[in-house]
Amino acid sequence: MSEDLLTKSGIADALGTNPMRVTRFIDRNKINAVKKEGKRELFKLTQFNALKDELNAPEAKKDAQSHSFSKDDYILTLKQQLKEQKEQYEQVVASKDETISSLKATIATSQHAYDDMKDQLAVKDKQISSLTKLTNNAQTLNLVDKDPKRIQAAHGNAETKSEQSSSDEKKDYSKTESSKNNWWQRLRNK
Repeated sequence: MSEDLLTKSGIADALGTNPMRVTRFIDRNKINAVKKEGKRELFKLTQFNALKDELNAPEAKKDAQSHSFSKDDYILTLKQQLKEQKEQYEQVVASKDETISSLKATIATSQHAYDDMKDQLAVKDKQISSLTKLTNNAQTLNLVDKDPKRIQAAHGNAETKSEQSSSDEKKDYSKTESSKNNWWQRLRNK
């Protein structure tokens, strides 16, 4: 019985056709496998008598020849598919190269803008430094232009006021000390 059971390709070899035609015949006629061994399905050759008759009919032979593919046809088809995939790959690579070039240009532009800003900041810092020097010189000139007697008087008044404030502080301190003594004295007297 196991000799009568064949795979799809075994049936195709026995009938002189290709396995795809056997698969289509199975699907069309809803033929179930007699036995399954793993993924392999086994059929009885007698289930395919109708297919054998189909294949022996003269119009079926012409039709089979027109639909059959040779190995050369498969190779040409695969070569064409590989060629198309290669072209698609080259287009993707070219697109990525354009994107990279664009990003490099953007980075270069940003770097130039950054360098310009740095230069502008350096100029600004120099201007601030020179303006500070000019302001200090103007203040010095303003003081020199004033009457030297007024400067000395202002300087003398400042010293006099500081001396007076220190003597006033001493007087206030002595008063607080005497009031403290009075308070202690009062406490003792009681």
